Amino acid sequence: MAAVRLRKAFRYPEESNEREELDEEEQERVIEHLQKQNDARNAQYSIIFTALPLVAATVFVGPVFTASGQAERLFALLGLVSLLTTGYIMRCSPLQRDRKGKRAMTVHNERIARVHAALVPGNGVVCVLLGLVYFSGSTGRIQPVLYLIPGVMLVSILLARSVMLSVDLASLKDLQYEYKGA
Repeated sequence: MAAVRLRKAFRYPEESNEREELDEEEQERVIEHLQKQNDARNAQYSIIFTALPLVAATVFVGPVFTASGQAERLFALLGLVSLLTTGYIMRCSPLQRDRKGKRAMTVHNERIARVHAALVPGNGVVCVLLGLVYFSGSTGRIQPVLYLIPGVMLVSILLARSVMLSVDLASLKDLQYEYKGA
């Protein structure tokens, strides 16, 4: 009877690469590692996409002081304020969504939340106005195409923020196994 062999069922190679389940500690480590990677990537995006509108704002600094007409000076100032606001939105507006619908505890926090909520639509209105200036083809020292920069920057910042928010590790934490290791 020593020569009895147990037969194993044939499996295709891709079936044999099945992964074993992770225990609770391994799950915690994987989630913490992913969270650290996500935080580091978000910090990099935040720095880059904050610096971009600030660098672009240098285009409007000179014309604010040296523009020949009042309208041109006003539009240059609007472009400068719009780009600075876009940088502020990227840097200081809260990135995390409030999942539980909790409101701010203090009056000061509520005011700041209202200001942050109004920044994007207000900046959008300024960008539309500057876009209209571009389409009107106003002449002056500033090339009309430069009036499109604030709108492009605002759209790119909003896209970057949506990409940063798209990674939601809280839902991954909710999927953790309830398996207790030995």
